[in-house]
Amino acid sequence: MSSDDASSGICGFIDDIRFQPNRGWLVTGWAFDPANPERRVIVAALRSGREVARAEASIARPDLRRSGVDDGRRGFELLAPLDEVHAPDTAVLDVLALPERTPLPRAAAATAARGREVQLRASVDVVGRTRIAGWLRDEARPDHRLNVAILLDDVVLRSAVANALRTDLRDTGLGDGRYGFDFVLSPPLPSDTDHAITVLCEETGQPLPGSPFHFPASHRFNAAFRQHVAQTLAGVGARNVRSDALTFLIDQIETLRREQARADAREAESVAHERARRLGADAEETPPRILFIDDRAPDTRRDAGSCAMLSHMQAAQALGHEVSFIASVVELDATTRHRLEDDGFTCWAAPTYPTVESLLRGQAGAFNAIYLHRLSNASRYLALARHYMPGARIVSSVADLAHLRLERQAAVEGRPELRTAAGQERVREHMAAWASHAVITHSRIEADILARAVPTANVHVVPWSTPLTPEPLPFHERRSVAFVAHYGHAPNLDAAKWLVDEILPLIREASPEIELLLVGSAMPDAVVRMDDAPGVRVLGHVAELPALLRSVRLTVAPLRFGAGIKGKVLESWAAGLPCVATPIALEGLPLPSPLEICLARTAREFADAVVGLYHDAQRSTEIGARARAIVAQQFNAEAVEQALKRALGRS
Repeated sequence: MSSDDASSGICGFIDDIRFQPNRGWLVTGWAFDPANPERRVIVAALRSGREVARAEASIARPDLRRSGVDDGRRGFELLAPLDEVHAPDTAVLDVLALPERTPLPRAAAATAARGREVQLRASVDVVGRTRIAGWLRDEARPDHRLNVAILLDDVVLRSAVANALRTDLRDTGLGDGRYGFDFVLSPPLPSDTDHAITVLCEETGQPLPGSPFHFPASHRFNAAFRQHVAQTLAGVGARNVRSDALTFLIDQIETLRREQARADAREAESVAHERARRLGADAEETPPRILFIDDRAPDTRRDAGSCAMLSHMQAAQALGHEVSFIASVVELDATTRHRLEDDGFTCWAAPTYPTVESLLRGQAGAFNAIYLHRLSNASRYLALARHYMPGARIVSSVADLAHLRLERQAAVEGRPELRTAAGQERVREHMAAWASHAVITHSRIEADILARAVPTANVHVVPWSTPLTPEPLPFHERRSVAFVAHYGHAPNLDAAKWLVDEILPLIREASPEIELLLVGSAMPDAVVRMDDAPGVRVLGHVAELPALLRSVRLTVAPLRFGAGIKGKVLESWAAGLPCVATPIALEGLPLPSPLEICLARTAREFADAVVGLYHDAQRSTEIGARARAIVAQQFNAEAVEQALKRALGRS
């Protein structure tokens, strides 16, 4: 029941990390200093190294007292506020005992809530002013029952364990079928007031598909009619009559959605005709429509995949397509939607299109091409896209080959379970390549791997446009070496540890004045604490990255595993900086002779290359200029458009 930290002597556990709707993440556990029983340990929650909550471990815990942990008053509860820790960010939540900064180990429940991702599969089948019903289950642990919460206008209305028997789920092979929930709202929600119903998985805070559901006030009907309808529905008593009433109401909802989908399709065609007329083209020729599908809206500040996605959307637009987008996992927020629409993209979302399936079904046959970004979306929607868009060209875009990345990670970390996962991903990737009309990858290396594995696949290498940023300051005005990364990505976290633990000491042995800057988002406490290492300065997320890159002498990319083209290398080259990198980081990129000095395989080679370029102004400037020229020539908008045109079968 206890766990000792050898360096500090603190005992303790995190028992649970649970999402509290409309509040945040509640962390519970206990902590005790056996060397100083009078002391009450202070426990803090940190996000990316910044404290977001703290509490004293002094709550009475009878279970601890029975187990011999002093008087048992060693429990704690602390709440990480929702505005500080959003649901997708819990992976960077660290819980430490202060002032030692001793990480508290996690019990099984807390590990499930934080360290082990819930593979949520769910549906809200009935949602209305009188009843909300559906089901949810964890695909990774089908025997585990999840909790569901219903929020009315952001206030918790009901919550329960989703364990009601659903015979339809059982009969379709979903375990014992006990994943259901069914809430009857009494009294019903008033129809003359706007309402928003949100259905959440309590363990993750993740909204169920289609949530939130909006119920606008029914101004069209007078009070007498509304009262009549309410009384009629309230008087429905028999089970079969209730079922008929629900079927009728659901049919009306689906009818409205179908009508809206047809109206959307007609409006898109009308806009296309008008645009063609203004441009002097034949108004009878409707521009082709292409639908882009990704987990979430592209944000170039987040990752290289977003940069590639947005670049390809812009290229399709330049090729004359009417470009649409729908998010399959994270619903579009208003700000992002307006940003994309201002750029001329059409965004589809709830309530008319709560899921990708509803859009494909509602606008069946309306798209000329479907672009599926990432393997997860190709696996889920490729067959549906073929069914509802039989004449459309289906294009699968591979951000990187997941099986290749996992195989390399397994080799570096000595983890045989990753080799098994890599084999499974390889099968999925090959199936998607075989079933698509075209497959897009950013790397010639990965294109060759796919082509050999799936000879019938139509594989295309399509880069993404990387804009040039301001050239660096004069060499003598610049200082430091930068590593820019998204630290929530396993290859980048491993690279940071290798860089600080093994490479940097060799660098500073030869040149003690060299300082390393760690820059990027989603930093766990392990990276934040690297600020204590000699010669390391942790900056975290930098809003104006081009300005920072102008001030450093070079960047590094010490990746020991991974796959695909690395955005961090292209960003460095676009800024006119050398980037010392491993073969993994430079894979798929051109490497002419002046840049070969930047390639390093071992810690010693890496350190020697960094020290050499840091002090050689002429060579550093020459390499930076050549790298910048490569980006300008090969990673520009025109190159992307021509490559995408071939992938779309238009050349």
